Amino acid sequence: MLEGLLTEEDCRNCKLCCYFEKDELIDAPTFTKEEKGYIIGNINSNIKFKKNGNIYQIILEKEDKLYKCPLLTSNGCILKERRPFDCQSWPLYIMKENNQYYITISNDCSTMNKVDKSKIIQYIEKDFLKTAKYIIKNNPDMITEYNRNLKILYKI
Repeated sequence: MLEGLLTEEDCRNCKLCCYFEKDELIDAPTFTKEEKGYIIGNINSNIKFKKNGNIYQIILEKEDKLYKCPLLTSNGCILKERRPFDCQSWPLYIMKENNQYYITISNDCSTMNKVDKSKIIQYIEKDFLKTAKYIIKNNPDMITEYNRNLKILYKI
């Protein structure tokens, strides 16, 4: 999804988006009912989810001091092209505060932090904004409250 900003190689070599610190558990990937059904029926029936409104948040596995997405293997994400919106759009987040929606960016993606901010804004306006508005309208439970003082890039 982040074509022109990150390469597949950037992500394959890092996988940081698949690991979470304790204060980041709120950011574990979320799935629609259909996506959850696909995973349970076709990937691994033992993967657990927590229902949150109309979406399902995957239960992460504790690994040392971090929590890991159970869909991550040594070859990358099991879902490959079927990764959920949260995973396709990371390190960008849609967040809300006082009924206002924002596109924010994680501080953890060192590659994205090297990309010129104007190029990221251009990408948001050209490619990301339509999808963000769709998520806000059709899957509002996927949007978390603004947290961790992430840098706000765009006000929707």
